[in-house]
Amino acid sequence: AYGTTPLVIHGNGPSKVSLNSFGNYLAKSWNDMAGCRVCYDTFSLSDKPTSELPKVLLGIFVERPTPFLKEALNKVYNLDYPKEKIHLFVHNAEKFHDTEVTEFVEKKGQSYYSFKYLDVSEAKKEWHARNLALEECLKINCDYAFFVDSDAHIDNPSTLRLLIETNRTIVAPLLSREKSLWSNFWGALSSDGYYARSHDYLPLVKGERKGIWNVPFVSGAYLINGSLVKSREKFPSFINGLLDPDMAFCKNMREKGIFMYMTNMDKYGHLVNGDTFDIRQKNPDFYEIYSNQKDWEQRYIHENYTKVLDPTYKVDMPCPDVYWFPVVTEIFCEHLIQIMENFGQWSSGTNDDERLAGGYENVPTRDIHMNQVGLEQHWLFFLREYIRPVQEKVFLGYFHDPPKAIMNFVVRYHPQEQYFLRPHHDSSTYTINIALNRPKVDYEGGGCHFLRYNCSVIDLKRGWSLMHPGRLTHYHEGLPVTKGTRYIMVSFVDP
Repeated sequence: AYGTTPLVIHGNGPSKVSLNSFGNYLAKSWNDMAGCRVCYDTFSLSDKPTSELPKVLLGIFVERPTPFLKEALNKVYNLDYPKEKIHLFVHNAEKFHDTEVTEFVEKKGQSYYSFKYLDVSEAKKEWHARNLALEECLKINCDYAFFVDSDAHIDNPSTLRLLIETNRTIVAPLLSREKSLWSNFWGALSSDGYYARSHDYLPLVKGERKGIWNVPFVSGAYLINGSLVKSREKFPSFINGLLDPDMAFCKNMREKGIFMYMTNMDKYGHLVNGDTFDIRQKNPDFYEIYSNQKDWEQRYIHENYTKVLDPTYKVDMPCPDVYWFPVVTEIFCEHLIQIMENFGQWSSGTNDDERLAGGYENVPTRDIHMNQVGLEQHWLFFLREYIRPVQEKVFLGYFHDPPKAIMNFVVRYHPQEQYFLRPHHDSSTYTINIALNRPKVDYEGGGCHFLRYNCSVIDLKRGWSLMHPGRLTHYHEGLPVTKGTRYIMVSFVDP
């Protein structure tokens, strides 16, 4: 009858998925006031000595080209769980990552109780590799299997402990892509067994509704209770017809009546977006500033850059209206140089330049433009996100969002090539000049001399940028490089 509460709800076949979803809220499981009422059916590991902690099979699976894999592997290694209680299993099916993954296993594998590595040469398919990991789990009599895919970044070192403490059969930490609703769980299924958006998907993926949720599909990273692995009837399998491994695993579990859960009780990590990752490029992570900006920042933006934006921070000014500040990391500099040298088509350093409209360069350098290596739009985004805020701080009253720049290029100075640059003005409102390698190590000499002020900036720190007006006031020259090779990244902003 209308307005009453049913005592028993029953569903058959496909309706069980919907019933499981309703079960997240029925019988006072969750409400707006108290939140999740059943999320505390857990236990704690905090009082257990290491010898009594559960034994875990940690499976890492690299099945496709993935940006920022090195960081993902290090985060897994840094999990706050005794390594003598972890058996490591690694499967890499991607040739592009062979060196990176092999290096990780060789350097870190010995830290674990044991490790098994299936590299590219084994040619093991993902379906069989995942099943083999569960067989390893059974062989070592594991208490849990924790599977982590290469696109899953476990940012919270406590994630493994927290998942074990949920006391669930299969549980995944909520992981989603940056600035996206794409996540590692589905709240509902379509009639053909694929993704459908559940009524509560948005508040769950946004973390607005906290809990441990019964869901029909998980992927990316998840914990499997060892009791399933040890049961002949409930043993998980990643093979079901022609389905992808994650689809097959979840369908098999649903058909066996095994509940799968997603928890968003804490912040656990995120997923990287591999859709634009192009391994045909040299250093393809460098191109991921759009798709994976936070990961890109962590690798490529200088650790002290945010201090520069602090209102109390006084930006260095070695010459009048010439500002100097940290902006990018050493690995940024190395990767950009490698991209340019791999491309290799350095300009002649003469006035004739077919890359320019009109074909003439008044103040030529030996350089490669960012648009020649597919980085023009990426660099304009960089200028807007990381240079413009500093410009607005030091050059008060000048606002231009987004900044524009036609000339963005890496210059190479060498004693046997072009080793200096004659006095000139830049075709810009302001210019940035980022040092890409090390004075007195990679080269000797070099620097920038501002003639009007009789002031020079030398021994430029790698990853630091000069910023100065381009026209009228800051007539300047490039000082001679006497030994080695010097690289700088230059942009003429707002010409």
